[in-house]
Formats: sequence, C-alpha cells, structure tokens
Amino acid sequence: MTSTTQTVLNRRDVLSAIRYGATIWVVATGLLATLGSVLIPEAGSWGGVFLIVGFAVLALDLAVVTYLLYRRTRNDSITLRLLFGTVTAATGLLLDAVVYAVAVARYPFLSENQQGPVAFLLLFAYGFLLIAPHLVSKKPE
Repeated sequence: MTSTTQTVLNRRDVLSAIRYGATIWVVATGLLATLGSVLIPEAGSWGGVFLIVGFAVLALDLAVVTYLLYRRTRNDSITLRLLFGTVTAATGLLLDAVVYAVAVARYPFLSENQQGPVAFLLLFAYGFLLIAPHLVSKKPE
C-alpha cells in the first residue's frame, strides 16, 4: 500500500520563496558589485569560460543549500520544488531587469569586456536556480 501526501501550497510559501530569491540576489549582486571587476574575466578567453562555469556551480551549490533550508518546515514535493525554483529565479531576473534598466543596459562596475561574461554567468546561475531543487534527495519521512 502506498501513501500519497498532497502538498498544499499557500501565499506564505510563495512570499517565502520570493524572500529567498531576493536574498540570493542581494548576496550575488553584492559580490558582483564589490568584487566583479576582479573576478569576472574579460571576454574571449577559454580560461574565463571555465571560471564562469565554476562560479555557476557555486551558485548551484548555494541554490541547493537554500532549497534545503526552505523545505525544512514543508513537505517535499514536485510542486514545492517547482514553486521554489521558478519563484526564486523569477525574483532574481526581475531585480536584474531593474539593474539593467537603471544602468542603461550595462552591468554596473564592470568593463565593456566583462559584460558578455557576466551575462553568461547570470544565465547559468538562473538556470541552476531552476533545477537545483530537483537535484536534492527526497526528504526522509
């Protein structure tokens, strides 16, 4: 006999995911604003590609840990994973859209040669935010 548990999500779950997404965005944007000019490579180097992929993997690790914190008081389900991934990624994307609008389509504090690599990093990181909850082991019952 199998038991099925239905996860009922509510407004609190969505608002909590928005808070997690905003927190991740603040940390990541703070790092880019303070250390980005040193850490983000110039466009055109293969070493830079590997460095960006490494940063994106760190973003994946952060997203996995964040999902584990988020689900502590909730029943793990595909619905919860989808909610967390999409809401945290959407929150960051919306906040980055504001940054790009205010900064006239340039990521602040970075040179022209760093704009492409930071866009590459952001795409990787947001993709990882979407899939990170699905890489976590099922919560023991």
